[in-house]
Amino acid sequence: MISRNYSKETKKVWEHHISSWQAGDIDAIMADFAEDSRLILNGKVYEGIEKIRGHFDYALQTFANGELILNPEVIEGEVIYIYWYFTPRNDNEYFGTCTFVVKNGIIKCETLGSRLYNAWPHTI
Repeated sequence: MISRNYSKETKKVWEHHISSWQAGDIDAIMADFAEDSRLILNGKVYEGIEKIRGHFDYALQTFANGELILNPEVIEGEVIYIYWYFTPRNDNEYFGTCTFVVKNGIIKCETLGSRLYNAWPHTI
């Protein structure tokens, strides 16, 4: 669902980001971020391209081994919200939620919360 108050720029960033994710293209994903971008994962803050890339390297590997159900995005102004369900092979389903803040065509902040990252921990 896209609200009446959505930014075309935000929608464009989202479309690029999700198509890059679906293609597994880490370089295209990282083009949506800048050195001062932040990822907040289950309450821990990661700043900068290198650390955010570390997360996406891990996430792409993890999500390649299961089924992802991504619900329709909500875009409101410069904010994108999604929620999803992921079932790794031979494991239970995990719920997750992400919020993105887009400024000047760049994801300035992404928040991500899911017990998946507690069950399948990684070091960034």
